[in-house]
Amino acid sequence: MEFYNCHIHIFKEEDVPRRFLPLGLVRIMSTTAGFNVVARVLNNINPFSSNDQFDKYVRFAEVSKFESQEAIFLNCAQHYPKETKFIVMAIDMAFMDAGKVPRNYLAQLQELSALALKYPDNIIPFIHIDPRRLDYLGLLKHATTDNGNAVFQGHKCTGFKGVKLYPPLGHFADDPRLLPVYEFCNTHKLPIIAHGGPESPTYYRGSRSEIRKMMGDRYDGSIKKRIQLCGQFAHPKYYREILTQYPDVKICLAHWGSENSWKDYLNNPLDKENWFYWIRDMIQEFPNLYTDISFTLNNPAFFAPLKLLLGNPNIRQKVLFGSDYYMVKTKRSEKWFSMDFRAFLGDDYFHQIAYTNIRNFLS
Repeated sequence: MEFYNCHIHIFKEEDVPRRFLPLGLVRIMSTTAGFNVVARVLNNINPFSSNDQFDKYVRFAEVSKFESQEAIFLNCAQHYPKETKFIVMAIDMAFMDAGKVPRNYLAQLQELSALALKYPDNIIPFIHIDPRRLDYLGLLKHATTDNGNAVFQGHKCTGFKGVKLYPPLGHFADDPRLLPVYEFCNTHKLPIIAHGGPESPTYYRGSRSEIRKMMGDRYDGSIKKRIQLCGQFAHPKYYREILTQYPDVKICLAHWGSENSWKDYLNNPLDKENWFYWIRDMIQEFPNLYTDISFTLNNPAFFAPLKLLLGNPNIRQKVLFGSDYYMVKTKRSEKWFSMDFRAFLGDDYFHQIAYTNIRNFLS
């Protein structure tokens, strides 16, 4: 069966800011000796568990240390049929205030662009746009236009087929600086995948006072954890006007809320402020809105609820299959997730969300 995985990442360790992981682990584990020592220590902090937070740090660092994006991609692709197509999303972490990113973001894009040319039948590259980057609109136009041998600020990074947005890094989904991006995508029929969960390990790490300044009158001081506060940048409600104003832009709110949103949905079904409900209702209201189940559905407890939800045709046609490799690798193996999930849903439902819907989204 030919199908798509609409959500994977293959960025390298040198694309990650130094304070992305706690305790300075990114810097320490960037060397082979440091990785070996720290991995041994972290793996033995809780000898009775192979799935605690420290193990996740180790597995994240293990994959990100691969020598190239190609090596990371092939490590993922080996678990899928050779015809599988992957939407591969770059990520720009330069503005999350978590320390220096060793590699220029344009170099990450150039490597991914070349990789998409090498694997044209398998890789569909999406460019991450952060409105704080100098000439971000010029970069978007260059990256999604066939420029031949043209370069942008010394880098050849063309052939991108869509856009990635990551509001928790420090900007709202309806930031006025993003309006030209939505306009461009609307004109050129470029799809957008945006982070769609209230919590993410990739969030703005600056001070609370800086976050307050960024949020203005939307700042909610009752939210104590910064990870949850920054999650509010991505709230689904901020897409309502965008979806109406730019009806030819297809937007996917990734993760269908989050694992925590699904847990809350099962444990407290009356909480209509849950992002699960926001996204469930909005994908039925807006013809150009989709969601994917990447990372969230690594939890097998959610397989049955999803299958029941797919019984609604208005929902079934708006859900996309994605794994969030290699972030999901921090929870379960890619092969386990893709095979068990497909077997549970059955071929009809799986074909709908992993082929038909994603083709509609991309077209």
